[in-house]
Amino acid sequence: MAITPDRPDPGLTILLRGHESKDLDYKAAMRWDEQDKGACCELVKDILAMANTLGGFIVIGVGEQATGFSFDGLSPEQAKTFETSRLNRFVQGYAEPPINTCLRKVNYEEKIFVIIEVPAFTDAPHLCKKDFPGTLAVPTLYVRNDSNESAAIRSPTDYKIVIERAVRNRGDQLLAAVRAILTSGSKPPEPAARDLFLRQRDAAIVGFSGVNPLMESGKLHGYLEVAFFPDDFDQSRFSLESLRAAAERAQIDYTGWPFLYVAPSRSEETYVIQDGIQTVVATKDFGNNDLLDFWRLQQSGFFYHRALLRPSSSDRNGLIAVADVEDVEFYVAQAVDCLTRLYAGLLDDPEYISCIFRITNTMGRRLVKASAAMMPPAEDCVCRIPEVVVERRLPMADWRAAIVDHAVAIATEVYVRFNWRGRNAYTIRRAIDRMFARQL
Repeated sequence: MAITPDRPDPGLTILLRGHESKDLDYKAAMRWDEQDKGACCELVKDILAMANTLGGFIVIGVGEQATGFSFDGLSPEQAKTFETSRLNRFVQGYAEPPINTCLRKVNYEEKIFVIIEVPAFTDAPHLCKKDFPGTLAVPTLYVRNDSNESAAIRSPTDYKIVIERAVRNRGDQLLAAVRAILTSGSKPPEPAARDLFLRQRDAAIVGFSGVNPLMESGKLHGYLEVAFFPDDFDQSRFSLESLRAAAERAQIDYTGWPFLYVAPSRSEETYVIQDGIQTVVATKDFGNNDLLDFWRLQQSGFFYHRALLRPSSSDRNGLIAVADVEDVEFYVAQAVDCLTRLYAGLLDDPEYISCIFRITNTMGRRLVKASAAMMPPAEDCVCRIPEVVVERRLPMADWRAAIVDHAVAIATEVYVRFNWRGRNAYTIRRAIDRMFARQL
């Protein structure tokens, strides 16, 4: 069971995702009681493991049965025992460096659920610094393993992933500073290869039209799109199995709904096509607005993603809005993050990847901001072209080294094409950092 989120309450979508993953764990109803150290330390173990993997969410109040998950909820008395500061004080007694979780409570069908948001580590992974017999041991590094369980790190692959993430986090600024060295002397891709990838993009757009359930509704307001492809074109470069593994690896949830949604067992949503895999998900948010996600990953290494823009609205001067500013920034940042995860097991660091962002149906339209104080002046900030396109071509190592830097630069270029220079790089970066920290 999965639903698409509405930004005001992403917690409900997290709750109802319906399957565990490395960034989502379900726990049966319980009280938070420091006197019951066994139960509390089990939860600490899960928090340590999730922080050392991808970060994510622990949902309290969901039991597991032979037929699936049971959304039982907590009693009001149980829910009252969970407080962010109280939980963090206990966790910090066992974690080095400290972990600061964020706790929220969600109501669903007159039941209460607790969601613990766990941030991924930044500079260094979190070690257990205090023993609890049978549960926690010093000094141990816990991770979420391939069975979506919290366990002491044992796999060489898990060691490599944690080390690479720590090195990458510490080295982002250094690698960004030598970007010019990485790119100097690089040769552009062969025109024939680029043309072949762009033909695949055209075919993906046509394919989307064939599966778009909203095509006849007249409700389309434009799309946010992104395409990725390497320099060399080989139509059968990757196996279907490796593509599926890459897509599942790239499915990370920062906003309550993953940028790259992969339906684990619903072939009507994620399915194999002749030379790749494809997903189309159409639903409605809590405001009854149409939501539509489409993506295609092909054996050549070509990737295409398209998301329906939210319904447009008019401002006081009658100009039509095309998208919320933060929608654009979050889309761009998640796309760049997706690129680095998607190709991590497919391409080597020196290989170049082109990334093309596009917003359609922009002529005579403007961007808006949910906060009225940040809305650009309508009379000046109007797009005068039918679509906005921003393109980058960088080595895999460079994309990974500075995800936020690239997202800020691309978003800034988008705003320039809307004739708006009022949102500075610091503000864009702050919004993106908040999203990656799951603090929306």
